[in-house]
Amino acid sequence: MKRKLLSPKACIVTFLLFACSTAWAQAKGDIVKPGKNTDPMVVNPGKANDGMAVKPSHPNNDIKHPMAIMSDTAFLNKNIRDNQVEITLSALGQEKGTSAAVKRVAAIMKTDHTAILNDLLSIQKKHGKAADGLDKMPPDALPAGDNFDQAWAGQMLAMHEAKIAELETFIGLTKDAELKAAVMKAIPKIKKHRDLLAEIPGAKEKSKAARTRTI
Repeated sequence: MKRKLLSPKACIVTFLLFACSTAWAQAKGDIVKPGKNTDPMVVNPGKANDGMAVKPSHPNNDIKHPMAIMSDTAFLNKNIRDNQVEITLSALGQEKGTSAAVKRVAAIMKTDHTAILNDLLSIQKKHGKAADGLDKMPPDALPAGDNFDQAWAGQMLAMHEAKIAELETFIGLTKDAELKAAVMKAIPKIKKHRDLLAEIPGAKEKSKAARTRTI
């Protein structure tokens, strides 16, 4: 029996969902221990001019508070990638959504995440760092037709709830005023997305299922 090959477009969609389930987690290369000299945006804890370093974690506390060992550089690169994913998935919602509510939320998300991305890119440009691009394309996992709306909204809701928790933790750790301001500006927009997504029928149930799969 011949195996059916997936179309390039189907591959792109599933990669994005795969990226979503892991995008909020820190990549191995994004972890920088406080004081490591290889990251120019991290300085030894306690130095006077440590604008781009985060507070050091407590002893034996890295697992409970993983954000405490993430540098501002790593956070910046990660969130640039995350917003690129959000923009692409928002465009997908506009294209494949069957309800007016999904298309409306997707349009709002695309506009807001583009603005957030531009703010982060502006900060990144000042430090001469570049985020990795999206380079892998696994198979499609979102259903088509009427089932698309619930699956899409549920996945987006789970992502936004995780992102809010991440950002609210980070603003208490970073010492960089410009990056903190950009994050505080983004949080109300992402909370608005979460609230709008939660109103879409079936989104909350699908969101619970999505969170269970990623735990």
